[in-house]
Amino acid sequence: MTRLLQNIVDNPILMRELRRRMRGKALIYSIITYILVMAIVTVGILLIYSPSPFADVSQKMLSQLQTTGLQLFNGITGIQMLLVLIIAPTITAGVTTGEKERKTFDFLRVTTITRWMYILGCFLSTAFYVGLALLCALPLISLTFLYGGVSLDDVTKMFFFLLGMSCVLSSFGLYISSITERTRTAQGIVVFMIFGLIFGGFFLYQQYMTFFSTATAVGTATTTAPTTVFIFGTGIPIWAFGVLGLISITWIFLLLAARKLFEPEETRAFSHWQFALLFALLVGGFIGLLSANPFTKEVPEIVFLTCGFLLLLVAVQCFAVGRMEVGDEIWQLKRLVPVLRPIDQTLPFLIALGGVWYAILSSYKSFVLTPLLPEGLIKSFTYSSISIFAFFVFLARGMMGITGSRRKAGTTTAITMVVLLLILPIIIASFAAMIDARPIWRELYALSPIAMLVDGFRNPTEYAAGTGAFIGLPATVLYGIGALIFAAYGEARRYQRWKNFDYHYDMPAG
Repeated sequence: MTRLLQNIVDNPILMRELRRRMRGKALIYSIITYILVMAIVTVGILLIYSPSPFADVSQKMLSQLQTTGLQLFNGITGIQMLLVLIIAPTITAGVTTGEKERKTFDFLRVTTITRWMYILGCFLSTAFYVGLALLCALPLISLTFLYGGVSLDDVTKMFFFLLGMSCVLSSFGLYISSITERTRTAQGIVVFMIFGLIFGGFFLYQQYMTFFSTATAVGTATTTAPTTVFIFGTGIPIWAFGVLGLISITWIFLLLAARKLFEPEETRAFSHWQFALLFALLVGGFIGLLSANPFTKEVPEIVFLTCGFLLLLVAVQCFAVGRMEVGDEIWQLKRLVPVLRPIDQTLPFLIALGGVWYAILSSYKSFVLTPLLPEGLIKSFTYSSISIFAFFVFLARGMMGITGSRRKAGTTTAITMVVLLLILPIIIASFAAMIDARPIWRELYALSPIAMLVDGFRNPTEYAAGTGAFIGLPATVLYGIGALIFAAYGEARRYQRWKNFDYHYDMPAG
């Protein structure tokens, strides 16, 4: 905590960025333009929706006044959202790349400025700028109180939501800036991801409303949205739950940016203990949510299973695709202690991770308060996700042993993931729509655990049996055989490369 406060209070990067932005003409002109645009939109909305001052007071007039206040709030919020979604992340996306283009970034490495000092300085300067811009809109938003339709609670929630989203996107921009070399490239990636998130999110929301509209109901559905959620029996307000989520996502991106700042090609996204903590927080949070809140739809369960499986895939890309001779970032210890050199701590870590996931799914019914997914589907998903996780682990390690390049091995593994988990289910669904061979397609869907979840939701009765042979057994056996083949070949290659490695002369720098 002391070091964190020191990185914030005594931070030369933060002071430099604040002086550059607060003393320059760009801030003055941008704020004036921003307020001018909001003022024009405000006047336009008032001219269009505001009732005539000579109109008689009636119920229709009061309703029109509330509509004016609501439209005014939505218009100003839309402009603020544009600031948050585009301007804030593009600013941070050019911070590190700008240093690299000016050839001043390497000088930072010989100073006393640490990774976190640099990252927090750039992040906080952008957060202060966005916060100032959001505060400048409050006088115009206060006009909505004269017309009604909007409460102080709505304004407060929207302000902190936009500030939180700006922190998430700014930290994402810093991460992209840390792994790229050109400002235009980084800003292009950020803008593309943001618009992809907007349009993709809208599309997914439409699909969600269509897909889950027929979800199985248990009990009586409530007509009002809950204001409190429970984590292991402890009540947390919805707004606090959202704040914790935004803070967690922001911190993850800041951690990624700090780790990738100086050595983007050599440094892993997470260390072992960091990923273990992330896995425990996310999976443990879902378990606490499912064990304390009764749900009337299968959506939370599907999200939990999908997120857990995706975390396993992230672990494959972080650790299975790794420098075999070094193992992890404790290569200095391996250099000093020859006994530790044959020990590859990455493989036991991944095996332990898969074991924890298997234990969680095996006790699924014991911690879910209202299990809605069929028992047979959980059993099929358990064995399918574990087998494909093992397959990808040994595929990545085998490709690392064959190619000797993290980039090549990671690219090959990522392409294989996309083909097996996304493209193949789409092809299977296309053929299933033309040819009626339900048992065959059902087994083929098990090649992708995510596709099997979707198929199990659509056809719950077929996955109801929790005993006997489970759906997806052929896919599980197939992935198991593939994992054994890559393990036998890849681990032998890794052993040969390790035998020819000199820890005193061949060790990479850093």
